Amino acid sequence: MENKENFLESCLFFNTNALSRYLLKLAEKEFKHLNLSPAHASLLLLIYDTPGISPKQLSFLLHLTPSTITRFVDALEKKGLLVRKTKGKSAFIFPSEKGLELKRSIAVAYKKLYLKYTKILDSNTANQLSFAILKANKKLADFLDNNE
Repeated sequence: MENKENFLESCLFFNTNALSRYLLKLAEKEFKHLNLSPAHASLLLLIYDTPGISPKQLSFLLHLTPSTITRFVDALEKKGLLVRKTKGKSAFIFPSEKGLELKRSIAVAYKKLYLKYTKILDSNTANQLSFAILKANKKLADFLDNNE
């Protein structure tokens, strides 16, 4: 049993997944009052910053499959929070008026989430961890892009 515990303690895959689940629980609490998942809120933030963004760009920026982006866009369009406009075979995503009304609330929820986890972990640890994970994600993405 002890060998399994030691293995899991040193396993990046196991530990990042556990961290992700804990952060998701914190995030879901912050976004619950908006009736949005944290993932939907992230997509909306990108649309606010880049009105007319394509689903392909969203997929790339959020590191999600095109089919997941389609599901997210469908769900948010159904809620009236965004508008999908097509030109030929291309689609472009814009925030709706109703969606824009949530912009500040989403930003506040993200700020509260950041403050909560930086208070728990301390801001230096949280920032170092974030940058280390970003660097690791880039290396893994490059590796997978070049070896698939």
